[in-house]
Amino acid sequence: MNHFFRALTLTVGLLIVPVSTNGHDAVFTLDIDDSGDVQPLSDGLLILRHLFGFSGASLTTGATGEQGARSDPQLIAAYLDQHRDQLDIDLDGEVRPLTDGLLILRYLFGFSEAALTAGAVDGLATRQTSAGIKAHFTTILDSDGDGIVDALDDRSPRLTVLGNSAVEVVVGAAYLDAGATATDAEDGDLTSEIVVFGLSETDLQTPGIYRVRFELTDSGGNTVFAERTVTVTSPAQTLGVLKTGTSDQDPQALLGEGFAIIGAFDAGINYNSCENDQGQGCPNMGWSVATDPDRGSVLEVSHSSSAVHAGLYIKTGDTGPMNLSEFAGGIIQFDVKVISGDPSMTMKIDCVYPCTSNDYRLADASEGVWVTYEVPVDTLTDRDLDLCQIDTGLVIWAAEFTDTTFQLDAVQWMANETGPLNSPDCPEPLPAPGADWVNPNLASGYEAPTSYQDLSLAWSDEFEGTSLDAAYWNTEVNGDGGGNNELQYYRSQNAYLREGLLVIEARREGFGGKNYTSARLTTEDKFEFKYGRIDIRAALPTGHGLWPALWMLGANFKEVGWPRSGEIDIMELVGQDNDRVFGTVHWDNNGSKAQYPTSGGGFEVSNGETFNNQYHVFSLAWSESGLEWFVDGERYQTFDINNGAGLDAFRKAFFLIFNIAVGGNLPGSPNDDTEFPQYMHVDYVRVYQPTP
Repeated sequence: MNHFFRALTLTVGLLIVPVSTNGHDAVFTLDIDDSGDVQPLSDGLLILRHLFGFSGASLTTGATGEQGARSDPQLIAAYLDQHRDQLDIDLDGEVRPLTDGLLILRYLFGFSEAALTAGAVDGLATRQTSAGIKAHFTTILDSDGDGIVDALDDRSPRLTVLGNSAVEVVVGAAYLDAGATATDAEDGDLTSEIVVFGLSETDLQTPGIYRVRFELTDSGGNTVFAERTVTVTSPAQTLGVLKTGTSDQDPQALLGEGFAIIGAFDAGINYNSCENDQGQGCPNMGWSVATDPDRGSVLEVSHSSSAVHAGLYIKTGDTGPMNLSEFAGGIIQFDVKVISGDPSMTMKIDCVYPCTSNDYRLADASEGVWVTYEVPVDTLTDRDLDLCQIDTGLVIWAAEFTDTTFQLDAVQWMANETGPLNSPDCPEPLPAPGADWVNPNLASGYEAPTSYQDLSLAWSDEFEGTSLDAAYWNTEVNGDGGGNNELQYYRSQNAYLREGLLVIEARREGFGGKNYTSARLTTEDKFEFKYGRIDIRAALPTGHGLWPALWMLGANFKEVGWPRSGEIDIMELVGQDNDRVFGTVHWDNNGSKAQYPTSGGGFEVSNGETFNNQYHVFSLAWSESGLEWFVDGERYQTFDINNGAGLDAFRKAFFLIFNIAVGGNLPGSPNDDTEFPQYMHVDYVRVYQPTP
């Protein structure tokens, strides 16, 4: 480069460094005569003479040459006076010939280490070491004459990525990279020299993480690079709870994937529920499909005039609760139009009982006008909603729940566009009940006769279908503990049909505040009978803390409670004693609980056999005068139904109950040896009654 004005902006925080040029002094260097070269017997001598007080010709004689652009003694003296502070080489606050001047001269002669500093640096100096002094010289020397002092010479260029270093783009969206800029102390603006890699490989149609690399090499061979991360994401996820724009007239056809139940809770039936029946089982709430002229089929919900609390819910089915942690930071969106009555709305979301968001009051809807609600998911999680176990997509009701009809449409959960916020760390869910079931193909064991003298088959279930026959079977849903402090939560999905068997599955898993799940089936209000013979062919679970039972309660149980209803246990087994079953009866004896037998008894298999490793038939013969218990056709216990106190309970209709209880006062909790899941397999149940 020549000596005309040279200036270049370096990186942020560095100086703009023009070096002196023929008669224009800017930044000080030791090139005192401005010859383009720094020599000890010219520049060094000029400095030393100046510090000793020389002036005029005595300052310059023999110290300036023909190449020097600055030769006038007055200009040289003015230049040195102007930059006197930078001649304080040892940084002691003074500029003296035998310290600073001597250090300059020695340095220009090539001295270093002790040879540089000996006798020239005293105890008052701040800059005393050879390394420190030499570093200072780089700020006042331009050794290669390129117009930049040595301290700033040959710096790498500054490469700046414009915009964010990490961006997110939704699949299919347009993306224009903001690019980068580059400057260099020696080469100036190098933006046009930047080479870009990876931009053409960024696939905006495929989710993934892509890197755009900006690279630059300056004239000095210094290479720098910078990167931008481009994350291509899928569109924000939605979960449809109640579909819109259909023409279906069946309410269940409006449900989104993963939801199977439209139901209602109703205080008029002690907060029990009716489900998938359009409210026929709920006295204070009903629902049906209505046709909106613009939207098609929508769900219409009606409250009775009884001022009784009731609410509609949309719930998951046998697949169980959902992990909706990916919707943390998102919203729940739904549309409501009031047809008549109360415009005030309340909603909530339930996770597995007793988990809930609690009631959330909405702004009033409008009669005859669709109103779109957006409820932040985080608002509900702040109210104790657990996103790891959601089992309702929406629960909603008119706040005054009286004489109100409203329509509901387009219910959906919408994830945050930038991904979940404060998403909970949900435990890995177990496979759904039945997912891992394999037919154990147990030893065939005993088969019951298909007919009995003076008896006719009144009812049976051979479990040959694909699902339980809801015309006869109820599945209980509760974690009440069975009056025995039991540890299981009963769920419908823990009972299923496989290969001609009813399977009841007990699992070790947290649900509804319990640590185990199981199933309890009843025929209450669906099949109830009095007298006859019951044969149940089954294989039982095994393990400490399990209590499978095949039993009956009096059909008047809801009216009179237990034990006045009477209880007949056809078979019960304590899992830690898997080779013995019991038959028992319970009743009310003038206000006291009574049972038979009070202890002992039962039926025991031998020779290493258990009730777990093959099928057995558990039977009860029941007449007006007594009960007889059988295992594989062998009678092992009887009980007389006489006219004693309370025994009349056994002369009334009963219903069947099949279940596996886990833990409790009896049989005690599972231990480390108890394996889960455990199964009760029921091949058939047959009820025979006296032939008329």
